[in-house]
Amino acid sequence: SDFGAQYDSLSDMVSFGLAPALVMYEWALSGLGKLGWLAAFLYAAAAALRLARFNVQVGSVDKRYFVGLPSPSAAALAMGLVWVMHSYGVPGKEMSFIALGFTVFAAVAMVSNIRYHSFKHLNVKNRVSFVAVIAVVLIFVLVSLDPPQVLFLGFLVYSLSGPLFAAFRLYQRRGSRRAQD
Repeated sequence: SDFGAQYDSLSDMVSFGLAPALVMYEWALSGLGKLGWLAAFLYAAAAALRLARFNVQVGSVDKRYFVGLPSPSAAALAMGLVWVMHSYGVPGKEMSFIALGFTVFAAVAMVSNIRYHSFKHLNVKNRVSFVAVIAVVLIFVLVSLDPPQVLFLGFLVYSLSGPLFAAFRLYQRRGSRRAQD
């Protein structure tokens, strides 16, 4: 229902917007004073804007892509950094400026117009190939080796994939324009 859609967005805002911003602030950003507070606020505000834009664009965009980094991926990126550093015993205060960079990057990526693959085009309802089954098993094995590191690296790669593909498409367009001239 319409109510359910709005309630889902509210819970997404709390789970993927406010909670990561507060955790990141308490873990590493609080020592930076107003700069840390502003970074955490920027992240939370960007998550709210990202979710609002998603709700408005639901029926009008290509379902193969998200416009901007999805808020669950941004939260996984930010919280993955905390999880990895905690697993290595690195205190957040030593990671303040790196955490600041990750927080601001995630915020800007959420509200950007950069396209990220949604993987909604993958059809898992029909027959799945043997290779796909093996790939899923290998992914589970890989994650079980070191969950914090593997999941963080996976979301870091996904977070960087949008800007990298956008830069590649821009490079291709410029190359084709030069060839035409």
